[in-house]
Amino acid sequence: MNKEEILAKSRKENERCDEFQIQIRDKSMKWTYITLVVVAAIFAWIRAEQGLPMMDLCVTICSSVCVGQFYRFIKTKDKWCLIMAVITLLVGIFAVIRFLGGH
Repeated sequence: MNKEEILAKSRKENERCDEFQIQIRDKSMKWTYITLVVVAAIFAWIRAEQGLPMMDLCVTICSSVCVGQFYRFIKTKDKWCLIMAVITLLVGIFAVIRFLGGH
């Protein structure tokens, strides 16, 4: 093997590794979102059962998902990401208003 062949092979291997790392990061973000939503829903339910306000948890979830979706829209121009970002932004604003109102 000459120098050029070795470099080309090395680049291919590094490219596969980079794709694998990206795939792992994407899947970890998916599980992060799922865990965040499930845990917040459990705590919100517990707090609601005790008569405590729970909208702060809703704001936390909505802001997290909104930022992630806006970022994905900026990078991919996928309109579905923009729609999800706007929806979660509106729900988050509603939750802030409810939270400030004592609910």
